[in-house]
Amino acid sequence: MTDTQDQYTFMIILGVIIFLTPLLRAVFDRIGISVLVGYLALGFTLRLVDQSWPIFTPFAQDGFVLLANVGIVLLLFRVGLRSSLDGLIAKLPRASFIWIGDVFVSSTVGYLSARYLLDLPQVTSLVIAAALSATSVAVSVVLWQETKTIDTDTGQLLVDIAELDDISALIFMALLIAVIPVMQAGGGDVLVIAGEVTATLLLKLGLFVAFCYLFAHYLEPHVTRFSRRVERSRSGLTLTIAGLSFAIAALAGWLGFSLAIGALFAGLAFSRDPNAVRTDRPFTYLYDFFTPFFFIHMGAQIDPAAAFSAVEVGALLFLAALAGKLLGVTGSALLVTTRKDAALLGVSMIPRAEIAMVIVYQCRQLGERVVPDEILAGMVLVTAATAIVCPLILRPLLKRRVQG
Repeated sequence: MTDTQDQYTFMIILGVIIFLTPLLRAVFDRIGISVLVGYLALGFTLRLVDQSWPIFTPFAQDGFVLLANVGIVLLLFRVGLRSSLDGLIAKLPRASFIWIGDVFVSSTVGYLSARYLLDLPQVTSLVIAAALSATSVAVSVVLWQETKTIDTDTGQLLVDIAELDDISALIFMALLIAVIPVMQAGGGDVLVIAGEVTATLLLKLGLFVAFCYLFAHYLEPHVTRFSRRVERSRSGLTLTIAGLSFAIAALAGWLGFSLAIGALFAGLAFSRDPNAVRTDRPFTYLYDFFTPFFFIHMGAQIDPAAAFSAVEVGALLFLAALAGKLLGVTGSALLVTTRKDAALLGVSMIPRAEIAMVIVYQCRQLGERVVPDEILAGMVLVTAATAIVCPLILRPLLKRRVQG
């Protein structure tokens, strides 16, 4: 196949995907399951097709990697844009107790399950621990909004804990990306070298956060004001902010973090400006166009031969995902809220999707020994299973709460 034919093939695949994504979104919204499950399934289906009719040419693979990275940046930028650094700090006294218990228990259960029940290497177990400490609150929030309970004290507490969960999981990922190569290299005192690498990373992270803070307070208002005056359209401001977010995310990657960390802090930098936040609506078009490619790419990474053997791995990690959040969140929440609300919080935090997949994907870039095919497939199954099971349990509980 010539280079030109490769390009045409890739464009045909893109056309099919762009055509299918809104249909998948409509279907999965109607059946009450996160559309991320559909995106992952679509990616895996494309991988199966590739077994008989090769469609993932080198050109197409490079194209999908690029689109997946764009999806990561937009995904994490939106998480940061909808948060607030000042707001997160203000939430610490209220949500930190549950958050600390949640992260500690869920990551510990994930690590012990991977290390001792599945007999996985230490680095792989740490990746699983980081991924299982995250939460996809979007799956649960839809149900809280349906029952008009999201604005209650418990609903807002859920959102606060989930935001803290995601940020701590991403920082955990950044540390892993820096330390894992040292652990794999061996030689010398690994703990000392890993400590030095971690200290260097934290110093760089501190400088990067300081840069984002200075940008948010002293440069960003002038940039957005200039864009509004020159462009005279909301779409122009959206593209200006998106362009700067890509540059900040790339700077983080250049410093040795990941695009995900850079995009998150870029979103936080713009979140303090109400004019920037108001761009979220037109930004949704960019988000809806690109982010599916990340999850489709993740589904396409699953080796069909590993998918069937990963069922047992996925089932055990699914149980670890359930146990980690139910024990960590519910147990901690019992000390500060009622038993029913603690149970609601625990069930609502079960889903793992966006952040968990980002962590697995970013760490897999360090090599297949870090995240083998079987573990990748197993974590995709965990994402799908938690996104399906959580609504089945949570919807009746919320309805009973409203009726009560």
